[in-house]
Amino acid sequence: MISLWPVSVRRSNTLAAALICMLLFTIGALGVHALVANELSARARNTAAHDLDQLVSAYRVASLGGGRTALAAAVLSDPMFVVVADSGQAVVTSDAIVRLTPQWSIPGPAPMGAPPDWTATTTVTLRSDAHPNWREFRAYTVLGRVVNDVPASLVEPLGRTGSTLNAGLDGSGDTSLRLTVYLFVPPWTTIQVLRLFDTTMARFVPLAVVVVALVAWFASGRALRPVEAIRRELAEVSGHQLDRRVPVPRSHDEVARLAVTTNDTLDRLHQAHLRQGRFVADASHELRSPLASLRTGLEVALAHSDRADWPAVAERSLLEVSRLQRITADLLQLAVEDGPAPSDLVDVTDLVREQVAERSLATGPAVLATVAGATLVRGESVQLERLLRNLLDNAVRHARSTVSVTVSKSDGTVVLEVADDGPGVAHPFRERVFDRFVRLDEARARDAGGSGLGLTLARAIAIRHGGTLRIEDSDAGARFVARLPGA
Repeated sequence: MISLWPVSVRRSNTLAAALICMLLFTIGALGVHALVANELSARARNTAAHDLDQLVSAYRVASLGGGRTALAAAVLSDPMFVVVADSGQAVVTSDAIVRLTPQWSIPGPAPMGAPPDWTATTTVTLRSDAHPNWREFRAYTVLGRVVNDVPASLVEPLGRTGSTLNAGLDGSGDTSLRLTVYLFVPPWTTIQVLRLFDTTMARFVPLAVVVVALVAWFASGRALRPVEAIRRELAEVSGHQLDRRVPVPRSHDEVARLAVTTNDTLDRLHQAHLRQGRFVADASHELRSPLASLRTGLEVALAHSDRADWPAVAERSLLEVSRLQRITADLLQLAVEDGPAPSDLVDVTDLVREQVAERSLATGPAVLATVAGATLVRGESVQLERLLRNLLDNAVRHARSTVSVTVSKSDGTVVLEVADDGPGVAHPFRERVFDRFVRLDEARARDAGGSGLGLTLARAIAIRHGGTLRIEDSDAGARFVARLPGA
């Protein structure tokens, strides 16, 4: 499916800004147009109502003795009026209407019995077949008022035309008539102002849309320039160039934070890549030694099969296979140490007692335990048992005669200590022994088959359970101290 919307962020922002600007300005122009039209129409209506009051007042003053002079005083600036008798015939029509010679329907008189303050609003359409496009030929709003008891001398003859109410008067008599005065509301000011407004907006809105689109185009380009630089730099990053970093703009905005986060991610990827490289190299070296030993022993035995001590060959092969199995198990265990630790309640004291009881049956250094009461932590029993087992294996491997295990509580923390009376670990190497496949020279010379991953795995388990594992000072030998949050 083909999308009409541009894919480019810059073009999308520009188009969106232009459309929104056009929509808002159009709605605003229509709203202002309606507001101005209503305001001007209301003003024209009020002006017409005031002029109509003058016409009605002129008739009333003239009826009370003012005579034709009072009618002549009612002069309008833009007179479009018609006075209708109760018979429906026009009494006097303004020249402004007559000169157009329209075909129109004169509004009817006020209904019989209408009160003296009767008012009406109606619509009258002026039209002409000869000049249909004249601006005067349109629908007008017309205001009407009633005037009672007007002497015939101020009315007759009917059908007069002029710009004043007394134009063509020559009647006389004692009768009185009721008249309905209609005045047209002139729309010319409203039309002119609205036309000027529409013309202005017709030029302003497109100009405003173009200006907003240009501003959005350049602003988007400036905002996306660092993003493009980040993209180009990331495109150059590969498995052999993880040391490259994206440029960080000086704007301290979202793009700058994105660049910082990207560089942090690249740092982590770089470090992980370096660790993976070292890990693969060390693992290949550690696995190569038992495999080579196993293969050499089997090849020699097969070359001299008649003189080989096959039980001894099988025993040596089994030892090498066991070493491979330990290395593989530790590697697999380290590979799954990334998830959160379970939240089961585990009693470290019970684990220590089980391990000490198990090792009391084996030959080698004596394992002594000093434990407090119940020392509960939250975690996984199998993992914590492996941590303790690895620490004990390391201590037994290097101890001369005694290994001591101590479990205590301190400020809500469970402290597990495993110490031996062996050669110990020099202070500069206390962190290095926790790296993968790192064994000190003296330890390697006395190694009885360790994988080089036991202490690494022990620290990973402690960290996974929210604790720590480090080597601390002791009077003799090495002293490993694990601190875990108590439950």
